[in-house]
Amino acid sequence: MVFPTENNQHLSHLRGRQQTLLCICNCEQILAIRKLLLEAFGYEVLTADGPESIDSLVDQPVDIVILDYRAAGTNGELLAIKTKMIQPLTPILMLVDDPAAVPESVAKLAHGVIQRDYSPVTLLEEIARIIHIDCGYSGDAISARRMA
Repeated sequence: MVFPTENNQHLSHLRGRQQTLLCICNCEQILAIRKLLLEAFGYEVLTADGPESIDSLVDQPVDIVILDYRAAGTNGELLAIKTKMIQPLTPILMLVDDPAAVPESVAKLAHGVIQRDYSPVTLLEEIARIIHIDCGYSGDAISARRMA
């Protein structure tokens, strides 16, 4: 596990600024590990283990939705579409088995697509890229929270 310690100062650029991330996955153990990692790097993390969790975006806007495209019992494409219907400005980071196998129509819904067997640093780098480059983050929330 990677944590932001004195020995890992080279990872300081990956620290969040309390942005809120919603992680959707049907495996509680994976969600717990992902939450631990992301919170250690300064993110507020909400977790959900099913497709009904997208409905929570109506009352709880988030900065990024991280979803597993092929999690059992879910449909990543439908989750992404529903996310965009509720919060059109919210970036989606999609975790997939093979990025090349994701249909273009699905990939267009996401700000980032990475392999499900990512390294912790890869996940953090992709989140940082989405926040700082794709969304032009400058200290304000990047999603619908900006409009609230």
